[in-house]
Amino acid sequence: MTPEVPINVWILEDHEVFAKQIRRLISGEDDMECPHHFTTAADLYEKLKFTSESPDLLLLDIGLPRRDGIEVLGDLRRMMPDLKVLILTSFDDREKVYRAICSGASGYLLKTADPEEILAGIRDVIHGASALSSPIAKMILEGFSRYGPVEHIEPLTTREEDVLRYLVKGLIKKEIADQLAISQHTVDMHLRSVYRKLHVRSQTEAVSKALRQGIV
Repeated sequence: MTPEVPINVWILEDHEVFAKQIRRLISGEDDMECPHHFTTAADLYEKLKFTSESPDLLLLDIGLPRRDGIEVLGDLRRMMPDLKVLILTSFDDREKVYRAICSGASGYLLKTADPEEILAGIRDVIHGASALSSPIAKMILEGFSRYGPVEHIEPLTTREEDVLRYLVKGLIKKEIADQLAISQHTVDMHLRSVYRKLHVRSQTEAVSKALRQGIV
């Protein structure tokens, strides 16, 4: 009988001590291995560029140095569409959770999760299920309950979508203006139109609604 190939798990986590703990946890399982841990996205990209190795699953922290973890998730989904990515982070705010899920995360676990919950989450994701820490699952369910079904909204223009997309990524107005080579006044004008069309009154509400409804 051919032995089962262990689940190949890589870690992208800048907290060295926590990463070593998780790596030891995974390596102690008969059906898993964790050969690589990276502290920056650049190190991970470098490894993928110069090796034929690839993980079955990546444990990804959102709070990375010099690069937003959710942006890294988007990059990886484009580079390796079949890669399963499980978020393991301390961030539990609604916007980050929605952004991660909309960007293709297969699950979202908090670092406060029990070791057995993390191991079970890895196995669940590998076998096609989702993995969510209880507080995250509760937040998502409450979100659907509170905001109800997706509602019809007036279509956004291409430039309004651009402004909203950068807003979702966390850029401030000046940075959005620089990215789009327009003035801050023009950014304000587009934002006012976005708020009107989405029936919201603030940047936070606009981002939350955009993520819930998959607008960007």
